[in-house]
Parts: sequence; C-alpha cells; structure tokens
Amino acid sequence: MNARTQVSLKKVRDLVVETLPQSTLKSKGEIIFGPDGALDSLDLVNFLADLEYRIDQVFGCEIVLASEKAMSRNRSPFRDVDTLSGYVVELLSE
Repeated sequence: MNARTQVSLKKVRDLVVETLPQSTLKSKGEIIFGPDGALDSLDLVNFLADLEYRIDQVFGCEIVLASEKAMSRNRSPFRDVDTLSGYVVELLSE
C-alpha cells in the first residue's frame, strides 16, 4: 500500500457508499446483502468487483473481497455498509 495513503474507517466507508448504486441506499438503507438486502447475488458480485477496483485506485492496494476467508465467517462481511467497511480496513491492514 502507498505509504502516503492513510486507511481510515471513514474513508473506506465513504468509498463503499459511493460505489453502491444510489438506488440501493435509498430503497434499502444500509443493508447490502442477505435478508432484506438491496443486492441479489449477481449485483453483489458486480459491486464487489467495482469496489475492489476503486480500493486499488484510492489506496494503491489490490485485495480480494470474495475469498474463502470472507465466506468462512459466521457473519457475512457483505451484510451491511459498516460490516463491509470494517472488513475492508482489516484486509488493507494485513
């Protein structure tokens, strides 16, 4: 990761919100995926690909969001904006 780029939860959260389709946030609040989620599985895949690209652009670090690590968690890191933001910060800190 670029040493000059500071990773903060707020910055990551803002990036997640900016990457989500705006209609998603207006219609479903901050629930991304799962029961009452705004995205179906195909929409989630597209969103995660877009988010990975934007993370690389902003932070200069390539990460894979949909990995075995993510899928093996008891609670999906893709459930809502805050959970996903925390997961991204965790990956960027590794």
